[in-house]
Formats: sequence, C-alpha cells, structure tokens
Amino acid sequence: MQHKLLWRGVALIGGLAIVSGILFFSIKPSFHGAVINPPIPAAEINLTDFNGSPFTLSSLRGKVVILYFGYTNCPDECPLTMAHLKLAMDILGDKSKFVKVVMVTTDPARDTAESMKNFLGKFNSNFIGLVGTRDELIKVWKDYGVTVEDGGETHSYFVYMIDQAGNFRETFLPDSLPVDMAADARLLLGE
Repeated sequence: MQHKLLWRGVALIGGLAIVSGILFFSIKPSFHGAVINPPIPAAEINLTDFNGSPFTLSSLRGKVVILYFGYTNCPDECPLTMAHLKLAMDILGDKSKFVKVVMVTTDPARDTAESMKNFLGKFNSNFIGLVGTRDELIKVWKDYGVTVEDGGETHSYFVYMIDQAGNFRETFLPDSLPVDMAADARLLLGE
C-alpha cells in the first residue's frame, strides 16, 4: 500500500513539474506600462534638435524611443522624469545604445536649443532635446494628445514608448519605476 502511494506521489510531482515547465516556457513576459493594443504608428515629428539640426522621429527607426514632453525650467516633474529615465538607461547598460530618450519642449518661449542641451546633459549626454516654433510644436503636441497650458508649465506628463518599427506601444506615468521602463525597453528589443 505504501509503495503504491509513493508512486502516486512521484507521478503527481512529475506531472506538476511538466505542467510548470510548459507554463514557464510558454508565457511571455508582460509589459509594465499602459499597453496600446494593437500598436499604432507613432506620428512623425519634424523639429530641431538641441544641436540645431533637423530632426525626424523616423530617423530613429531601428531603436526603441522613449518620448517625453516637458520644459527645462520645471521645478519638479520634468527633472524627476529625466532622472528616472537616466536610471532606466543605466539599468539597460550596453543595451541602452539601442534606446533613445527624446524630450520635446512644452515651453517654446523660453526653451532654447542651448537650454535643452544643458538641462538634458545633467542626466545623460545621449538624451535628445527638441525645440521648434510654436506652430511646429502645436502640431506635435496635438499628434500625441499633449495638453499644454500656462506657457508650457502645465502639460500632460506621460512617457511614451515607441518600438523599433516606429509603433506607439505603451505609456508610463513619470514616476514609474526605472526598472519597469528598462524591462519594457528590453522586451521591445526582443529580449
């Protein structure tokens, strides 16, 4: 009787191990942000980067793009978001070369190419800052559903993640954990 009970226990444990293995290898990791499903093409951005060169979002195809809208004189939310994105890039390590962080100004009256470069340089010299005329920026804000009021000081504050094919995949709140943003960038890189 004990011998028969022992074999049933071994069979049960073996069956559970097989089911666990199947589940482990078949379940794909999930995203941490608010997923856009199905993914939609990200609107093109035609602005000027902080080096004075023309910039198009499509020029970053093949890289994961993390997009944020903010301004350089912001006392709290924008620097906090950039600090989180810096940490996410640090977590990515060598993989960060396949990810680009881009910040579009919400304050065209005060943000210059130089102020964007100085601001972003405090976090990561590879971050890209974008400026433009008010009309150019209004188009981009509208394309991304960004509300800008009070001369740019009040603005939507989502972080947008765009995949290597240029598709809008998810959004994050600015206080999202850097480890979660890094993990999702890795997922988009196919890891």
